Amino acid sequence: MAKLLAGRRRWLNWPKRLRPANLVALLTTMAGIAILTGALNDSVLQGSDLVMTRALGVVVFTLGLWITGIVPEFFTSLLFLFLSALLSIAPPEVVFSGFQSGALWMIFGGLVIGHSVTQCGLGDRLVNHLLALSAPGYLGVLTTVALSGLVLSFMIPTAIGRVVLMAPIAVHLAKQLGFEPGSKGQAGLVLTAGMSTTLPAFTILPSNVPNLVMSGSAEGLYDISFTYAQYLVLNFPILGVFSLVATIGLNWWFFRGSPKRQTISIEPKPLTGPQLRLSGILVVTILLWVTDSWHGIAPAWVALGAALICALPVVGVIPVSDLPQKINIAPIFFVSGVIGFGAVVFHTGISARAGEYLVAIFHEADLSSNTAIFASLAAIGSVVAVCTTVPTAPGVMTPLAAQLAEATGWPVEWVLMAQVPTWILVPFPYLVPPLLLTMSIGRIPSAQAVRLLLAYFAIGVTLLAPLHFLWARSLGFFL
Repeated sequence: MAKLLAGRRRWLNWPKRLRPANLVALLTTMAGIAILTGALNDSVLQGSDLVMTRALGVVVFTLGLWITGIVPEFFTSLLFLFLSALLSIAPPEVVFSGFQSGALWMIFGGLVIGHSVTQCGLGDRLVNHLLALSAPGYLGVLTTVALSGLVLSFMIPTAIGRVVLMAPIAVHLAKQLGFEPGSKGQAGLVLTAGMSTTLPAFTILPSNVPNLVMSGSAEGLYDISFTYAQYLVLNFPILGVFSLVATIGLNWWFFRGSPKRQTISIEPKPLTGPQLRLSGILVVTILLWVTDSWHGIAPAWVALGAALICALPVVGVIPVSDLPQKINIAPIFFVSGVIGFGAVVFHTGISARAGEYLVAIFHEADLSSNTAIFASLAAIGSVVAVCTTVPTAPGVMTPLAAQLAEATGWPVEWVLMAQVPTWILVPFPYLVPPLLLTMSIGRIPSAQAVRLLLAYFAIGVTLLAPLHFLWARSLGFFL
């Protein structure tokens, strides 16, 4: 009887113990099931597309799990792939397009390179150099990591390539400073590495994929070309600098701790044989990444080649048996699911339908103030990004630019530039695959990253967006 009463009390008190993340996941799961069940029973609104409605149910369910992180992110990706294939939401080549993407091999190569850096001791040497350059305290170390990530953004033309170099170094750095795995101090260092190599790079034209998708589509659709300098001057002074400063400040605020600085030997020790070989591999890899427009070899194949060389007998630095036994492949499933998610949303017409709906709202609003037009365009871009992820958003927004230009009276070029802040001001980590990869490498819980990014998003919307609007107007945009 006592056990029965105790069980009854636990049942009555369960809402009080329900965490917000679990509640959000429960609600989105129920919503996804309701949408999906209605689609399977053909009880959808008249005129709706059955496949699109079915896809929407899976999308809502997946987003809820990704945002809350109550299950491992890679497992959510696998669930999405399984449900999409099982329900025939899209052809297999669309659902599993992430496994055909060069990004997958970029990730694999980066994981092997990161493992090699750890095994041969080169990571410890790099960490010691960073510690020697940084100012005392946690804030000083965060600043050094963030500036290193920014410098790489000008050198390496792919965010995933930068992340796979910086994230393992940040993990080593946290260990050297005495922060245990899973601690707040480690989370701050790793997230700083990921954010600083990704977010400011949206203001550097060749450094991130969405930049190139937008500029390439603009040239093909509207015969509009953006120069490197024009794009940088418009976006970097406010958006780029803010994202870097906010990355440092917010990571310090959320995760600050007292590092236990290790003693650093001032006398340089000679590099070992494996360290020399790996240094040579890294130098050649970075040079090939930087000059990819000249030689034409995709960064993914450069990363894959570097990974294979690291495992080659005699010239390599790790045994080939490490590839199947010690490389964590969870990030590969994770990012492949995110890429497939964007492809499915685009293929099923969810993104196009959302874009058309938003354009119609814009027409009805009949906005006359340039400030209101900019705010509305930014809001539309953010909604599209949340629904489709940042890498996919330019593929949705850029073809709509002509319609939005007609509705607002702005030139197409201004409409195109208005979407850039929406790539930088992201409220959730799933929107930017390199951030997800960073979290996977550092084993950072989603809840920590979501809290950080929500604060970053709130500050950006209230402070950064108005400042960027004023800066752009001083350069002749958004007038």
